[in-house]
Amino acid sequence: MKAFIAGVLVVGVIRFLLTVSGLPDETVKYFSMSVVIAVGAGYFALVTTSRRERLQAAFLLIMPYMIIEVAALAYTWATGHPTIFHAQEYSFGVSIGWHTIGHLVGGFTWEPLILFVLMEVILISTTFVARLISGG
Repeated sequence: MKAFIAGVLVVGVIRFLLTVSGLPDETVKYFSMSVVIAVGAGYFALVTTSRRERLQAAFLLIMPYMIIEVAALAYTWATGHPTIFHAQEYSFGVSIGWHTIGHLVGGFTWEPLILFVLMEVILISTTFVARLISGG
């Protein structure tokens, strides 16, 4: 888990540094915390042994993402310097205040729960496929 948390943080910091240095969003978008989280979700879907462990993993994978997102949005809000974190395609046209609040609320509620459901789907799917292959 520590490696995935570090991975999300490192990619998030790189994303922030690239966007504030002026690189276009079309380039910065490839430094995606979501990809690290998705890989972590797939991994923990398969190696955890209980729903409780998967739910905990979902929260732990989302927390560093939320920290980076809220910090980057706070920077954008405080400085007025546009960043990819509040780009139209990520903010759905809401104000930066609502966007920040949305991440705070979502980071503790629906974001980890959606990740948990994804992990459950991965586990169920791989179990089903494994049974089909083994003839059982």
